[in-house]
Amino acid sequence: MAKVDPIILKIDQLISLSRLNELAAIMNTDRSDRLAHIMAAMQQLRPGAYLLGTGPATTGIIPLTVEEVVIGRAATPVEKPSDGIADYAVADTVYFGPRETSRLHAKVLRRWRESIPTFVLLDMGSTCGTFVNGQRLEGDSGHVLAHGDVVSLGASQVSTYVFFVKVDERLEDV
Repeated sequence: MAKVDPIILKIDQLISLSRLNELAAIMNTDRSDRLAHIMAAMQQLRPGAYLLGTGPATTGIIPLTVEEVVIGRAATPVEKPSDGIADYAVADTVYFGPRETSRLHAKVLRRWRESIPTFVLLDMGSTCGTFVNGQRLEGDSGHVLAHGDVVSLGASQVSTYVFFVKVDERLEDV
């Protein structure tokens, strides 16, 4: 290996260590405590549709309250900026370079049928694909999301979301 600046070695070490520490924090927390935290957050949600981030780069809650939500990531230092803007950015750049998520990766469209919303997931020409329940989206028609669907930006299942619909003040399956 060529001589490497010590700061680069330190950055690499810290990236690896932070990922291991995050995993240790999850695994060292009692599962019932983790479930209680998740349930408490879910009970605070208003009725509606959401993408619930479950991956290390997608953690968070995306409310689907508008007609179109675009998911992607910021350009890295070695890329030109995107022509569009993602509404929600995934931090899928472990080593300051892209991993699986494209700058404009996927979008969710809200469509109405007799005053009932449906949500359609479309891939935006991403490099690594968009998957629902392990199946890659093909073509331009998209996929109508159903409560509990797992959406992955790329095949590795690292940048994932769960499509969730809260019907009323109780948590119920639709």
